[in-house]
Amino acid sequence: MIRTGFVILCTILIACGSRKEKEQEDESGFSFQSFSKKFREITPPYQLSDTGFLKNADTATIRSEGFAAFISDSLKTAWFGKNSKPKYIAMVSMKPSDKTQLFFIKAIQGNKKIALVCAFDDQRFSAVFPFLIPDNDATTSQLSYIDRSFVITKTVIQRKQGITTGEGKEVYDYDATAKAFSLILTNPLNATNEVINPIDTLPRTHKFAGDYVKSKRNYISVRDGRSSSQLLVFIHIDQKNGSCTGELKGEILMTSATTGVYRQAGDPCGMSFRFSPSSVIVKEDQGCGSHRGLECVFNGTYPKKKETEPKGSTKKSAK
Repeated sequence: MIRTGFVILCTILIACGSRKEKEQEDESGFSFQSFSKKFREITPPYQLSDTGFLKNADTATIRSEGFAAFISDSLKTAWFGKNSKPKYIAMVSMKPSDKTQLFFIKAIQGNKKIALVCAFDDQRFSAVFPFLIPDNDATTSQLSYIDRSFVITKTVIQRKQGITTGEGKEVYDYDATAKAFSLILTNPLNATNEVINPIDTLPRTHKFAGDYVKSKRNYISVRDGRSSSQLLVFIHIDQKNGSCTGELKGEILMTSATTGVYRQAGDPCGMSFRFSPSSVIVKEDQGCGSHRGLECVFNGTYPKKKETEPKGSTKKSAK
């Protein structure tokens, strides 16, 4: 009986010692295995709104000082102020590849909360990115979204007196080679009214090259590509009284004499183009939300703009 009691006591002491050792490891060092177990693994898409995030009640605290050291003081100062020591709460994780894993984390300092996404490659910390930072502007609402291609879209919508007055968007992608989150598209909330066409001055000798225009702020520009089977394209849309805009720039691969497709490595967007001498019909095939607002699309028929005669030229009169 005494021997049995001794064995039980030893077991309890060993368990307590192991627990204490684990807690010390969590608090003073960093263990990827212990860290990753705090997260519920999901598959995208995944999104957070500012209102939903502020009400979120995840409670799996990350106590590792080793993890806290991954977030630089300059970033913590920018997000929370000087000498801040935010608390970190595990949310969800996902795997873009066998080597890369993304962890979504809530950071809290006082009354301020932000959502971070941390990238780990081969179980080593690579980069951190502010997925969602709620603001104090009562006229704006925010939505951050990561799609099935692991492209992150951050949208800000501004409403005044119940009417949408503006929409801003930023699109990012994680580059495992560069170990960084890169901006691939931006459409600021308070952008100017001027639309700059980045391919306007390029050659237009192809029979389908030119401008296809619905209105001054809804048009498609097509210019010569690297070969006769390729065309450069720039699309700009501005719909719903300016509350929903979008832009796309890339290459069209001609698949027949009159049809072509937009496909870009790393871009989930796919589009089809059907040309005629007087117009082009555009159809979104998949995943173009990272290039435009949530409430508008690139689809439609765009009439071809007639080329103006160069100044000083005269037409030959018919005989």
